[in-house]
Amino acid sequence: MAELIPPLPDLEEEVARLVALLPEGFPVRDPDAFSAFGTYLRLAAQAALEARAFTRELVPQLFVVTATGAWLDEHAKGLGLARKEARGARLRCRVLASAPGTFPPGALLVVGELRYRAEGPFAPNVLVEVWSEGVGSRYNLPPGTRLLPVTVVGGLEALEVEEVLEPGLDRETDEELRARLILAWPALGRGSTYHAYVSWALEDPEVRKVQVIDDHPRGQGTVDVVIAPARGLPSPELLARVQRVVDERRPLTVNALVRSPSPRPLDLALRLHRLPGSPSLEAWRGFALDFLNGLNIGETFWPSRLMDHLHDRGGLEAVEVLAPAGPVAVARDELIVPGEVTVYE
Repeated sequence: MAELIPPLPDLEEEVARLVALLPEGFPVRDPDAFSAFGTYLRLAAQAALEARAFTRELVPQLFVVTATGAWLDEHAKGLGLARKEARGARLRCRVLASAPGTFPPGALLVVGELRYRAEGPFAPNVLVEVWSEGVGSRYNLPPGTRLLPVTVVGGLEALEVEEVLEPGLDRETDEELRARLILAWPALGRGSTYHAYVSWALEDPEVRKVQVIDDHPRGQGTVDVVIAPARGLPSPELLARVQRVVDERRPLTVNALVRSPSPRPLDLALRLHRLPGSPSLEAWRGFALDFLNGLNIGETFWPSRLMDHLHDRGGLEAVEVLAPAGPVAVARDELIVPGEVTVYE
């Protein structure tokens, strides 16, 4: 792109370029800034520079590989695609209470910095539903997590997560959407290509990680499409949805299986040397969890990358990775999932 759009000159360089364009014998050639001619010449030069600056901003948006934001959304519309939007989570929880009761309107429950709402009647050991107050995959809590009431609710001790009924989703980033657009052309046919399977799987809004094993993993003519959401492992419903899409498009001679990656729990222990005003240890634990949940299927855990991720947040003098002692490599169909994550000071 730099070759297509050369750098902009400064104002005086542009003025000199315009003066050089004047024909021989032009009666006025004095570009002095305080002369009338010099003033008009600089106005023309400034207008030319602003037009070229606008062109420099516009041209990258005309190509999928460099477009961003709303411009990239327009490219997606041209291929019949749309950006995956964020949404909140809906959880089913077990009531831990000493007596039945009713959630008051807008009843608030929290775990760490995550806030949830509940409504309606409840009774001890009965299942109820809660909704996240915000959007994103971080609201998808693992079973056994306890939500503590902030709103005073008589007899209620906590809610314990049983399952995620409707997972929260993160808004698709420009890079994620760009990858889908580039994959859209290979997916138009009915061929059995790696990129086609990746594109088909990513059509589902919950799928954010895909690994295609196309070297006959279960015998001649077999393909495994390994998928995962932004956090954790795929639900049976998600696997079934993507399997239906793949079955509709795969060649008749291919046995394609959509499956979950094999989880590889990773216990993480960190010692942080914080600067004044740094976030709390619980917040840093959340940042570390974000990094682990961001690892792709088959991606190795590198301690140095985690350290860079945390330092990028600011507020740290140093990071020590106490465990694991080194990189953690995984098979191409394995996914590192957070185990016990502990942060010390």
